[in-house]
Amino acid sequence: MSGSSFVRGKNDGRELVAHVARPDVPVPDFVLDFGSMEDAVDIPDLLAGMARSVVNALNADACLVSLLDEERDTLRDVAASVVPPVRLNAVAEEHQLSDFPVTKWVLDTGQWVEISVSDDRSDANERAFLEQLGFARVLITRFTVEGEVKGTIEVYRMLDIPFRRDATRQIDVLASFAANIHTRLQLADSLEMSYTKTMEALVSALEARDPYTEAHAGRITELAMALAVAMQLSGEQRRAVKLGSILHDVGKIGIPDAILRKPGKLTPEEWQVMRTHAIVGEKMLRGVDFLRPALPIVRHHHERWDGNGYPDGLEGDAIPLGARIVAVCDSFDAMTSDRPYRRAMPIQQAFNELLSCAGSQFDPKCAALLVDVVSHMGEEDLEERFVRYAS
Repeated sequence: MSGSSFVRGKNDGRELVAHVARPDVPVPDFVLDFGSMEDAVDIPDLLAGMARSVVNALNADACLVSLLDEERDTLRDVAASVVPPVRLNAVAEEHQLSDFPVTKWVLDTGQWVEISVSDDRSDANERAFLEQLGFARVLITRFTVEGEVKGTIEVYRMLDIPFRRDATRQIDVLASFAANIHTRLQLADSLEMSYTKTMEALVSALEARDPYTEAHAGRITELAMALAVAMQLSGEQRRAVKLGSILHDVGKIGIPDAILRKPGKLTPEEWQVMRTHAIVGEKMLRGVDFLRPALPIVRHHHERWDGNGYPDGLEGDAIPLGARIVAVCDSFDAMTSDRPYRRAMPIQQAFNELLSCAGSQFDPKCAALLVDVVSHMGEEDLEERFVRYAS
């Protein structure tokens, strides 16, 4: 690549994703790390791992992967990697391609573009976006899977130093490896979704017994997954949170209707029965290997940070992290939903309640972060509003 601050190219005449299926294919002149992608448990993890591999390979400061929505003609940020102290926004943003014609040109042609903030010949919107992010230079390429355009890979530098001549070739190889794993993960996601749908049907049958808890598990799953992403939990931890949040109350299937649907407050004796649902739920799921990661959450989501919860009286960090996440999300949803004996609490009041109970009932970090997440982004589709990071 030349030293010009605004460079376009065709990746040696190839599509961006080269036909390289495995990391053992000989690649002259550079060595690439594929481990971040090999360990991916879902597609956002894969794209974050690809971003990290690109940052390492190109000696860059950050990489952002965005996916294309052809119908709406937009790009949506989905995954990133940065080298501290550099930062990118953790909240997913969506960009109209009509505002960024150079990026659209990259998507349409498969060619790449390198832009510098110091070159006034380059597109003004692209340069303004660079300045907004605090970078001096970006290299934009296209990402495809099996010939289908998926989005862009944008590589950033703080200093206005051109990328190496073979930079796009390295991205080619990494993106090709990611494309192969992408296909495998889509199949795995499809299988996991069939399990999840079965579980959700079970929970829906439970919720049908109590109209006041209808869609409760679905709302908590959205909140809990958003919180897990914001806390940068690993893929396996996030999967456990997802399963546990869906199934956290499954043990209530054994609670008599007279208690479960009682319009008023429960007596101490009735509370004793109600509290058995955590242990009952764990026992119900114990024999299913696929659900094993959810067991600590199902059993411990009513433990308290101060040790006064149930069933085991665990305290502080001894409570599994996934259970702490589900606990705070469960309480927030309960406070902001109608119940037979009270109306839903205003969201700001629920925030105040969460923060006042931080350090006693709730993990302080989980409570504060949930307030931050919901207050900045509302309550809908929270998980989808986060950029998945690899660092």
